[in-house]
Amino acid sequence: MDEAVGSKPISSTQSVLGFTLGGFVAGEGWFSIVDRRQAFTRDGSARLRFKFGVSVARRDRLLLETLQGFLGAGTLRDLPARNASWQPISELSISSAAVHRAATIPFAERYLLPCRKREQFERWRAELVDYEVRRPSQYGRGPSPCCIPGCGKPVRGRKLCRSHYYRATGY
Repeated sequence: MDEAVGSKPISSTQSVLGFTLGGFVAGEGWFSIVDRRQAFTRDGSARLRFKFGVSVARRDRLLLETLQGFLGAGTLRDLPARNASWQPISELSISSAAVHRAATIPFAERYLLPCRKREQFERWRAELVDYEVRRPSQYGRGPSPCCIPGCGKPVRGRKLCRSHYYRATGY
């Protein structure tokens, strides 16, 4: 018996599953930008949160669990029915920018076929990239340095290090 050359059953199965889940996202998924009015940046503009999710009737929760496993991220939650005659809802959502870069965006770029949801995704992704360019995250960069020229010590409060903070406030 000859051996099959170039056959990759696992990757082809994963590809089929990816396109199946891409179709599921195209039908039931959403990409949104939430304006968090309670949290403002230093210049007074609102902080934005970029969210991706899929909401379906609770009877289809297994599809959400499959998508969560495929992406390797996301929060699943069950919600009550919005109307007495409707069914309860299950929702998978992702709101972490790091997870969007690692999982959501690569998934949608590869498996979301040309459709209205793909256009919505591309606008959402462009806004996310633009927002991150305008407002880079400080996460992972360590503490901010003191604002007094030449100091460079970590900030305690009011953009001042411990010694400069003490001089400014007496505490």
